[in-house]
Amino acid sequence: MVADAIDDNQVFTSIFFGGGTPSLLTPIQLGGIADALHREFPVAPDVEFTVETNPGTANIKKLKEYKSIGVNRLSLGVQSFVPNDLEFLTRIHTVEDAEQCYHNARIAGFDNINIDLMFSLPTHSREQWFYNLRRTRELGPDHISAYSLTYEEGTPLHTMVKRNEVVPIEEELDAELYELTIDTLDAAGYNQYEISNYARPGKECLHNRTYWEYHEYMGLGPSAHSFYNGKRYWNIKNLNGYTRKIQKGVLPIAGEEILTNDQRAEEEIFLGLRTNGVDLKKIKKFYNLDLLDQKTSEISLFSERGFLIIDNGFLRLTKTGKAYADWIASELM
Repeated sequence: MVADAIDDNQVFTSIFFGGGTPSLLTPIQLGGIADALHREFPVAPDVEFTVETNPGTANIKKLKEYKSIGVNRLSLGVQSFVPNDLEFLTRIHTVEDAEQCYHNARIAGFDNINIDLMFSLPTHSREQWFYNLRRTRELGPDHISAYSLTYEEGTPLHTMVKRNEVVPIEEELDAELYELTIDTLDAAGYNQYEISNYARPGKECLHNRTYWEYHEYMGLGPSAHSFYNGKRYWNIKNLNGYTRKIQKGVLPIAGEEILTNDQRAEEEIFLGLRTNGVDLKKIKKFYNLDLLDQKTSEISLFSERGFLIIDNGFLRLTKTGKAYADWIASELM
């Protein structure tokens, strides 16, 4: 049904099981889904196949079986190597679980492992965060994703902040921890190829680069989003409602939008700043937007502050500027 809409010349180069805790699936369940994807869609022979894994849900037997069904990349939701941090983040695993899961993954044959980390927790100091970076560096994963803690509206954490039960760290310390991350991982041989992501040479996440480089993608499952033929789609959130649509042979799409020229330009700017920079010629050619002319004062201000540079026709963030990427992008869009 969905596969019928795919262009015959398109080939899927990555499969990513993420959101929630997909490692709760048994290898038989995961293998059945993988077989269906290969049967119904044009999947590349060397497809990058990632499964997000909670360290408390995957023993060595399961990891070996995942490897046997074609999974070739793991993303471990470690978050921290400090017990108090894990408790604050309500993680179900321990520090020992995280380290054992990583070692088991290596024993199982995985040569492409990501570790997720979270910084700027309310108790974090420079020393505490460096301790997490050092422990991660000692393990030697192929890829590291390090995200600053955010307090999204509607979440328990946001409610706790409103009640003064949790006090976020100062913005200046958040920026300092971010720069510490860049410097520490760069010294350890990791290339920062996106605002929050660092990789050994050749280990950049192909799947996530699809989003960041503004290519098309297809999402399957409740709440999943897709981007295809210039349209954005999103699926029904409710599991029962989603299942009923599938059983009736109807696509479980909750809504869609065709992106305007301005929206596409804004996304190019936002994503460009997060990665290799904004291609000024491309923005002007495809979206009739001359950033240097139309955003002169903003670019000058950010350049004077040491946040932006113009390099070979690209507008790029400096190391300091990367800590303020979202704010800078909003001013330029």
